[in-house]
Amino acid sequence: KMNRALVDAVIVDELRQASESAGGSKPAQPLVDVADIRNRLLQFGWVKDARVSRRLPDTLVIDVVERTPSALWQERQQLSLIDDSGVVLDRVPVSKMPDLPLVIGVGANARASQLKAILADAPTMQAQLASATWVGGRRWDLSFQSGETVALPEGEQAARAALTKFAKVDQSSGLLGRGLVRFDLRVPGKMVVRLPRAPGEPIMPEPQSQTVEG
Repeated sequence: KMNRALVDAVIVDELRQASESAGGSKPAQPLVDVADIRNRLLQFGWVKDARVSRRLPDTLVIDVVERTPSALWQERQQLSLIDDSGVVLDRVPVSKMPDLPLVIGVGANARASQLKAILADAPTMQAQLASATWVGGRRWDLSFQSGETVALPEGEQAARAALTKFAKVDQSSGLLGRGLVRFDLRVPGKMVVRLPRAPGEPIMPEPQSQTVEG
């Protein structure tokens, strides 16, 4: 949400500078640099655009277009609000996390629009998504509220097709919510399912996996 106090502070500072330049001999308002005000406002992450104009004799008209938060981005233990283009709007404390999708990893914010496109044809998956991790700068791992992870292949089209197919199978067979650990969709036409460890089973060897031909 736009912090009006910060906008006011910019205006007051610009008026002060104009007043000092005028030396008290002229009204300060006509000397205010409206381009400088706009440039300063655009430094705030939540400002998408700003229009500043002068209405004589003594009025400044300021129109601020705000960015809309679309997700939370976690990187190096810091949380930030981002818009659908991945622009950072503001830092967010964990205690005040809004109910927005969470993307995790270096560069994940810049891929937020790609993730949105991948989820577009799978609304049931989007509704159950807890977080999405950008892995190795190449692909997404999706974590769901029921505890499972779905590893998507590289490339937006391949990931979108794989997730759409997974969503259809989930609707017909109920893949999520059955206590399975991981669904690996990285190999075209296949789904590798990792099963949970049985009580008392040693951590090594690796948990049993099943391969389902797609």
